[in-house]
Amino acid sequence: MLKMHTVQRFLPILALASCLVAVMPVVVRSQSLPGFTLFSGVDPSNQLSYRLDSGNRNATDRYQLKIPGSKINRLGAAQIQISYPDYYKGKFDDKAIEVLVGDKKIPIQSVVWNRENQTIQIDLAQRIKTKGDIEVVLSNVQNPDSAGMYYFTCQVKSSSEFPVARYVGTWVMSID
Repeated sequence: MLKMHTVQRFLPILALASCLVAVMPVVVRSQSLPGFTLFSGVDPSNQLSYRLDSGNRNATDRYQLKIPGSKINRLGAAQIQISYPDYYKGKFDDKAIEVLVGDKKIPIQSVVWNRENQTIQIDLAQRIKTKGDIEVVLSNVQNPDSAGMYYFTCQVKSSSEFPVARYVGTWVMSID
């Protein structure tokens, strides 16, 4: 039989553990996808991974959009263009966009958010010539009012000498 003083020693530990379990769903709320997506219409080899800090409708969020280095050809990337569907009614802060390769922040020359054409065009100050993964971070995003699946596509231009953008892949995002 347990002695009363042994039970009293473990009671605070039990209380702390139960609090951590109760808080866990709130902490783990962020989305890191894609997972296994059925019937998206996007070839799995073209699905790009991403992470949303919230993923909740009508919330301020941060999108971390990843572009695998294997998708960037030997010419590199001088411009990244992200397009989204016309039914996506979120808002972007074009002053709060970053491009990273690893931990290194890449200088941006300009960002143009074209609301009419549903595109975000990021012109880099220097061309990225790396095999490393690229991450586009969109901060202060106002998620749309309605939940749904939103297909954000990525195209990359190597330089102004080659004005044709290449399709790199699609982020199939879910807002709850």
